[in-house]
Amino acid sequence: MEQGRISAAQVAILSFMATSATSLLTAPTVASAVAKQDMWLSPLLASSVGFLIVWLLVKLNQAYPEQTLIQYMKKLLGRPLGIAVGLLYLLFIIHTTANVLRQFTDFLKLTFLLTTPAFVIAASMLLVCALIVRGGVETVARFAMLMLPVVLTLILMVYMPSIMDIDYHNFEPVLSEGLGPPMNGAFRLMSWVPVFTFMNFYLPFVSNKRHMLWWAFGSVTIFTIIIFVTFIIVYAIIGAATPIYVYPFMVLARFISLTEFFEHLESLVMMVWVIEIVVRITFGLFSASIGLAQCLGLPQYRPLVMPVSMIMILFSYWGIGNAEFVFSPEIVIYYLVFGLLLPALLYLLSQIKQRFGKQQNDQEKKGEYAV
Repeated sequence: MEQGRISAAQVAILSFMATSATSLLTAPTVASAVAKQDMWLSPLLASSVGFLIVWLLVKLNQAYPEQTLIQYMKKLLGRPLGIAVGLLYLLFIIHTTANVLRQFTDFLKLTFLLTTPAFVIAASMLLVCALIVRGGVETVARFAMLMLPVVLTLILMVYMPSIMDIDYHNFEPVLSEGLGPPMNGAFRLMSWVPVFTFMNFYLPFVSNKRHMLWWAFGSVTIFTIIIFVTFIIVYAIIGAATPIYVYPFMVLARFISLTEFFEHLESLVMMVWVIEIVVRITFGLFSASIGLAQCLGLPQYRPLVMPVSMIMILFSYWGIGNAEFVFSPEIVIYYLVFGLLLPALLYLLSQIKQRFGKQQNDQEKKGEYAV
């Protein structure tokens, strides 16, 4: 089905860029609405869930090295139930990726392409992503790795001029209401962290699996650092007005002025946004396409890329009222069910099966010796 090989570092970079795609722009608003001046603690608390998710995925991959979640789900849950749950999981991937596409489309229409039809924006983005996915897992991973220096450079170009305007008094008083608000903010960030679970579709193609766990932890660590620094800078400059803005990071970029030469850097944010959205959609599109092929028992996933892309476009309009879905606690629970609880259940079943099988083998060996 797929003969390409990628490195553990490429999977880590791909996962980090895909997870941080929309969080840079909207996560500060989501966290500050409930955590206020203590929002900087929320990414640190949320990272524990990210570390747990990638640990579960790597451990499952060690038990089933050449298989994705869809494949070993059939073994652990039984074929009929495994296929049913697998299809629900693929629906989750398609739906969440369509959510990202809707956010991207709404953002462009509100800020830059005011008169362009939304369908044209969405279809153009999906066409680019579908071409990347049809190139194979190596193309998907190498595109993310190629774009990483560009994304980090552009983010630093926004961060560095902002340092001069930071006011740390905006964070006072620290923990005035205890850990409750930042923990609530961490819960709201679960709209992004469970996206790491898509990593399971790339682990079977990793060539140097010995270092996979450390690279996976590194991916979560980098994501946490980027979000943490973004929260610090945004709230230290915008302050209590942060929850008012849907895209506070974009607002921050508009007021940056460095030596009266670098001004209105929202175009840089737009470049980062477009690159990371491409990575995020390809991350989900490849996962959904190869997973659906494995569910249906097809020898190739490439013929499914375009149909899945069309379904994502439909979902981005039919299934979502507006791009502010990330504010809903129900959506957070929805993400956690498929992004955390499902891998945890599969890991538990794999441990039970492994221990039961080991005990059965030991009993058979004892019986042979007795004879």
